[in-house]
Amino acid sequence: MSEHSADISVFSRQIEAASVSPRATERQLEAGPAERTALAEVLELQAIDRLVATLHLRRLASGLVEVTGDLESEVVQTCVITLEPVPAQIREHFRLTFGDAEPEPALSEIDIHFDDSDPPEPIVDGKIDLGALVAEQLSLALDPYPRKEGAVVPEEFAPSPAEIHQLEAPAATRKPFAGLDKLKK
Repeated sequence: MSEHSADISVFSRQIEAASVSPRATERQLEAGPAERTALAEVLELQAIDRLVATLHLRRLASGLVEVTGDLESEVVQTCVITLEPVPAQIREHFRLTFGDAEPEPALSEIDIHFDDSDPPEPIVDGKIDLGALVAEQLSLALDPYPRKEGAVVPEEFAPSPAEIHQLEAPAATRKPFAGLDKLKK
């Protein structure tokens, strides 16, 4: 879950996980004005003008609950350079599975396989919060560095040609710890 997971409960739509059957069901979610305002504050947005989602839920043969969905949102972010409003339209498709919470394995027992899908999200107290799920997917879809069209970094804050050259230099020629040898003396 993202860093906002504790706060995104301002848009909560909980369902009983046991109520999900193998036959797919559809749920429509739409955030009301107060929820959009509270969620915009949590996600550090100027505004959320619209947030709707269509979700499909079904229980898999493995017992896991699968949630696939499409969310659409109209948000107003803040330009990282000018601090002016940057309107954005978000359209995101996602798929998550939920299962009973299992105890955390010891770090020595964790094998990471990058081809594997993500482990299931935990079902907490027998419930799945679909609203929090949609809010989290929105937070993941946001541009982390929104820029207003035509916004440029002021020259006094722009990197110098030497700094740019150093960043573009091949890794073999970079010596990030070059100054440390002076400290040994």
